[in-house]
Amino acid sequence: MSERRIYVIAGAVMGVVWAWGSGTPAWEHALRLLVLVACAAVAMALAHRRRARLGRPADRRLHSGLLLAKVLLVAAALLLDQLLGLWVSEPSLVTAAVLFAGIAAGGPALHRRLARDGGGAGGGRPAPSDRRVLTGADAE
Repeated sequence: MSERRIYVIAGAVMGVVWAWGSGTPAWEHALRLLVLVACAAVAMALAHRRRARLGRPADRRLHSGLLLAKVLLVAAALLLDQLLGLWVSEPSLVTAAVLFAGIAAGGPALHRRLARDGGGAGGGRPAPSDRRVLTGADAE
């Protein structure tokens, strides 16, 4: 599955979860999304282990950077929902649309940036080399 498609799906899931609870307080929206972020952290850790077993370790700074971005996004959505509540009758629906658009459009760019320079701090280490272990059958 392509990177862009994954972020569109993730944006849709987070937007739907936010819109689904439009009748509940904004802090409950944030709590639901933080549970989704925790699930994403577990999935990313499992993917990291699988890549390491296959001989293609991923940089952990990429994963921690993406998780931090998701937590900050939830905090921004909570703030946006509170601010929109002053002017709009259904702030949760607008916030859900902004979450979807932000994740779908900005996710791939952030992912590439974090993957390129190791966590967003310019001048980071190069990506780890692709260390593959050859078995007896592969060496022949």
